Amino acid sequence: MNFLERPHFVLALNPVEAAVRTARDVVRTALEDWDRPDTNGDVELITSELVTNAIRNASTVTLVLYLPDDKSAVVEVWDDNPDGPAEVTADAHAEGGRGLQLVGALARAWGWRTTRDGKVTWAQTSEL
Repeated sequence: MNFLERPHFVLALNPVEAAVRTARDVVRTALEDWDRPDTNGDVELITSELVTNAIRNASTVTLVLYLPDDKSAVVEVWDDNPDGPAEVTADAHAEGGRGLQLVGALARAWGWRTTRDGKVTWAQTSEL
């Protein structure tokens, strides 16, 4: 079965703060519609972190969600910035800077790759 035969969607987002909530809401609704609810909220949190990074560093952002098998989901965020995401060691008192650490903790795997127009950062969940 190829990607296009599995449940999936693509959503272009404006690179503004409100895009994070929109992305989370759309992901939650899609998973529920596909009868694969995100009971722990892991996919929503992963989506939030990847979209937040993209809107802070790029001018075009596209969210892709798909179900590669019967137990997991993949979130991809495409953007026009070719620079890869960087995990930073956040100060213990810092309010931010831990997004990719959270993604790494919640995902089975995550990473990024360059594209002709920028990059895609992705994460695959362990189980839904």
